Amino acid sequence: MSGVCKQALRSLHPGMQNALVIGIIANSFNMKTIDTTRTRFNNGDRGVWTFTLRDSEEDSINVTVWGSEQFVRRLSSNFRIGSVGRFVTNETLMLYIGYPYFFRHDFAMEVINPKVLERRPDDRNEIFVPSVSSTCSLTVNEGNALVQIHDAPTRAKYEPLLMLPIKKLTGLRTLKSIFENLEALRDQYVDVLVVVTFVSDVRNAMTRDGRSIRSRTFEAMDGSTDKIVSLTLWENEWIGRAASWEPKRTVLLLVDAPVAYDNFKKKIVLSIVRKTMITENPDIPQCAAIRNTVQCYNNDIMSENFATPNPDTITSVMTIKEISEKLNKKPKQGERIQFATILKAYVMDMNVESLSPAVLSTRCALCKKVIADNQDSCMNLECPSGNGTRVPLNVMSLNLKVNLKDSTGYLIGCRLFGHVAERVLGCTANEFQAMILPQRTELKWKLALEKCDIRLHVLGPTATIPNAIYNILSICRIQEDEDTEDTEDTELINNFVSNNY
Repeated sequence: MSGVCKQALRSLHPGMQNALVIGIIANSFNMKTIDTTRTRFNNGDRGVWTFTLRDSEEDSINVTVWGSEQFVRRLSSNFRIGSVGRFVTNETLMLYIGYPYFFRHDFAMEVINPKVLERRPDDRNEIFVPSVSSTCSLTVNEGNALVQIHDAPTRAKYEPLLMLPIKKLTGLRTLKSIFENLEALRDQYVDVLVVVTFVSDVRNAMTRDGRSIRSRTFEAMDGSTDKIVSLTLWENEWIGRAASWEPKRTVLLLVDAPVAYDNFKKKIVLSIVRKTMITENPDIPQCAAIRNTVQCYNNDIMSENFATPNPDTITSVMTIKEISEKLNKKPKQGERIQFATILKAYVMDMNVESLSPAVLSTRCALCKKVIADNQDSCMNLECPSGNGTRVPLNVMSLNLKVNLKDSTGYLIGCRLFGHVAERVLGCTANEFQAMILPQRTELKWKLALEKCDIRLHVLGPTATIPNAIYNILSICRIQEDEDTEDTEDTELINNFVSNNY
């Protein structure tokens, strides 16, 4: 790399050549694929990936990678948030693609010959990327750029940048001030410091044009109000990182979080968009103080009606009696009681042998509506599969009922459905459909009359739903050496079996 000179981000200017830039990836977006059949390229799908790079507390820049789908997918998969990268501009150097597919995400990367472009204030794309300090942006084109790992001792000095705010915090808002001024703050960006109180499981969905997307919801508060904020992550990098967030311990700094009208929720809300910059456990004085304000909060309670708890984060252990007592408490006006808990109980019955058609249902993969037995599609005129604009895409789902018992009572009709049911039974819905009755019975006896660790999502009754709902998130058998309170329960089960179960 003769002639290459290391440059700090603040020294970059448009058209600069022979510059070597080293930094750490602080934010990363999902790779996107572009159909080029109707463009001048017409040589297969192309990919684009954008991320944010930092090399100091004050300096940051946005980088966009363009190339074949394979090229961009390889880079976006191997270099993650926390990777220390090297970016080199040098017109005489060519692309090197001989690196094997075993990159570690914590190594550095070198990019040779990115274009150093001037950012334009009127560029509409600026609203879809984080606000950065540099007046330039970097573009990496396959065929003219080299991306490779960089594992030098100097990489250690960049790692603390992940915990530093991307800008000076002069206008941090509390959740209370945001909630009280939603109308005044509408269509504005705010900076807020919050503590995670709940993290949902990953939610998979299908868009109307047939694309599979993932999301994860989390809830947070800051102690300034009893209200919590529910936020959704759409970028795969943050969906993955959120799996390790600890309720009541993980603090998040959200920079440029928009306050805007949500068409789905029909109200003005705080949200996370592509422009929002997230800093985990930021190294700022307010971090410890705000964490202390939420220690009395029950992290197994959530408010988002459509969020499924991540079973691995549930810590509260309750008996059936305690669950019932909690459901009997009167909720606040307009709210619904819901919480997650661990229940150690016996699986008394599971209706896998039922001949009811409700055990297996077929749904539209796009709008999720149940497909009638005599129909090929959902018949939903607002859905592409239902109005005939695309071929119907249907999926089969298991919908089972499970009865549970511990020494304090029964829970009848707990719901075990979808992918959770498939994991518990060890078969897909289609495989279950093809089974004969003895095979289904065999599945049942893997858990029947066994004491299990059961993760539950409990939803209380409402004005339109008179009964509580018990959604099973996971079931695992408890090994004998783990069970220290077995005497009373064993006697109960023996009596149950002796009565010709």
